[in-house]
Amino acid sequence: MNPAVLHGILKASLMERILVIDDEPLVLSAVQKALQMVGYEVVAAPDTETCLEALRNKGPFHLLIMDLHLPGIGWKALLQEARQHYPHIKVIFMSGSSTTPDEGHFLLKPFRIQELRELVRKTLDEPPVGN
Repeated sequence: MNPAVLHGILKASLMERILVIDDEPLVLSAVQKALQMVGYEVVAAPDTETCLEALRNKGPFHLLIMDLHLPGIGWKALLQEARQHYPHIKVIFMSGSSTTPDEGHFLLKPFRIQELRELVRKTLDEPPVGN
């Protein structure tokens, strides 16, 4: 990664909090570590119940990164719950299939760490949802 881009990510990420949910432990851990290494505060949730608890008790969050195919409540209900707590939360969806939702950004698994970091920065830099 270009040093100037990395410096910009590190500087901007100091106060931003991200909630990541994925039921694949390796993906969850990799995303969490990759974002923490550049200064984001990351809360990792291995299931929808943990994610809901985090939304209710561990916020605020600026970004939700979520797998599209999770056991339990669907992604639409989870995003609706997130927006009840944080109306301007932004979202990045991840999936191993090419199914893409109508909103937010999308990462097709497997993806490169640099691709993840760049999309996170781009998403966080966008105007708030609903403006």
